[in-house]
Amino acid sequence: MVIQHAISVTRESVSHLFFQCSTAKAVWAIVAKCIGANDVPKSLGQCWLWCEKWLPFGKQFHTVGIAAICWAIWKTQNKACFDGIMIRNPASIICYACALMGYWAGLFLEMDKEALEAGVNTMLQIASKLLGEKVHNDGRLTLEDKPDDNAQE
Repeated sequence: MVIQHAISVTRESVSHLFFQCSTAKAVWAIVAKCIGANDVPKSLGQCWLWCEKWLPFGKQFHTVGIAAICWAIWKTQNKACFDGIMIRNPASIICYACALMGYWAGLFLEMDKEALEAGVNTMLQIASKLLGEKVHNDGRLTLEDKPDDNAQE
């Protein structure tokens, strides 16, 4: 697959797209922060081992988590490449993945559904802090007012 960015044309592999490009690295670094990991996967094969290492009691969530994160990266990269919608913050990709996992949580039995939703909420809280947004109890996000360092008084 050839992906054309603003200036360069590069040949992308699955590992590059989902794990090694700068955007993907940032996304996985946020996921790592969310789960307490001190490293990030560099390929799909490593990702499965990484999940087993850092989420040993959440094996039933590994597939849905990896799928949601990779799908969110894929869709966001496509918007950047084909629609010219640039990625402002990789944490927005985490929010997208959280929306997917929250939706897919309905496929699990009640106990696992609640555990997945709790994990999604934790990831969403961390991602929204990185985005400078506030998460409401109903799951809505709103931008927080931040002082403009360049504003003239």
